[in-house]
Amino acid sequence: MPATLFGERFYGRREPAWHGLGVVMDADLTVSQAMEKVDISFEIHKAPNIAHIDTIDPNTGAYKTLQVPTTSYSVIREPTFDDPKHRVLATVGEQWTPIQATDLARMLDPISAQYPVETLGAIGHGEKIFITLDAGKGVIAGEEHQLYYLVTDHRDGGGALTIAFTPVRVVCQNTLICGLRDARISASLVHTKQINEDAEWYTGLFNKMLGSQNKVIDQMNELAAVTIDEEQVKEIMLSAYPQASAPRQLTLARGITADDVPSSVWSDVTSRRLHLREEWEKRQARVDRIRETAMEQYTRFNDEFTDLARTPWAVWQAVVETEDYRRGHTLSASTIYGQRAESKGRAFKKALGITRTIQKEGAVN
Repeated sequence: MPATLFGERFYGRREPAWHGLGVVMDADLTVSQAMEKVDISFEIHKAPNIAHIDTIDPNTGAYKTLQVPTTSYSVIREPTFDDPKHRVLATVGEQWTPIQATDLARMLDPISAQYPVETLGAIGHGEKIFITLDAGKGVIAGEEHQLYYLVTDHRDGGGALTIAFTPVRVVCQNTLICGLRDARISASLVHTKQINEDAEWYTGLFNKMLGSQNKVIDQMNELAAVTIDEEQVKEIMLSAYPQASAPRQLTLARGITADDVPSSVWSDVTSRRLHLREEWEKRQARVDRIRETAMEQYTRFNDEFTDLARTPWAVWQAVVETEDYRRGHTLSASTIYGQRAESKGRAFKKALGITRTIQKEGAVN
């Protein structure tokens, strides 16, 4: 299921977003100022989980409820005007520690005074918040790109406070998330008990990252410097869109024959196996359709940008274009993180790997 905005908690600088929600202002705001505009200052808290077990008192025979402490905790968001109740966002361990949005804003305010907020929003019920800061412009593969830093905080126990470098093509507004540690400037602060005390280190790390964005641009330009054959194109496409894996139950059922089980059970097994195979074939057909769409985008890109035709950059652009604009995009955050971003990341990693192999072979020859 694609991630959705929490209500209309979205701030956009100068231009409205594709979803048409939130607040748009022609102003250079700091993170704190932008948060005030769209009500993302709600607090989250960690509370211990207690197990309630209904049992019978062995002495009296009366029913009673035992309260058993556990080692897990709930991440709870305070009520908001449009969701007026405490909301459990996740279950976490003892070491997990929240960072409040207002504290994060104070950390980023000195930086956003130089690199103003481009977008800011909350996802789901507030379990994720994201901020993009405008880092200027750069030229990648001969095209002008707008450069951003994406800051996200995962409050669901499954992620950290992260920063990532995100170039965007000015021509088509594709979100070029690389998804590769070496190719996508990325850093994270884990939600430990020291997270708030790490503010000074965090700011220094961010400033260090600002100076290393050229590494990412250089890697992207590498993709446009070599040409590849059809087999290498297929490798990148299969990396982005791998074959659908067979359901585990179908794999287990393959070893069962009519001689192994009673006839009534065999009928159930064959019926279930047929259903699972049909579902598997449907998933594979969907993957095939998406891959075919990406190949069409690749052909179109080659025709439109002949100087970049048949390069790893062209294939990656086709994948990015497909993931940003195929059906299901509405209110989706998965172009930034999620399945669509993962497809882009796999394609980038494979494209860069093929590029490096070609460069090494050329150097040897």
